[in-house]
Amino acid sequence: MATQQADTYEYATYTKERETCPSCSMPIPLHQLARRGMLAGKDGPPRVAYWHARCVKADGSRR
Repeated sequence: MATQQADTYEYATYTKERETCPSCSMPIPLHQLARRGMLAGKDGPPRVAYWHARCVKADGSRR
């Protein structure tokens, strides 16, 4: 299984469809603010991912 790390956070937004936070593995409600960023894995190109605002520290690192 590939180990995944967050590379960058682009901005805060609302998701258009249900997404799962890679940090806590909980769903992000559509009405809740989320952080959009890229998630890099060992296999393949980075993909867009969304994190709960509470799962991201002020410096941009994951909790």
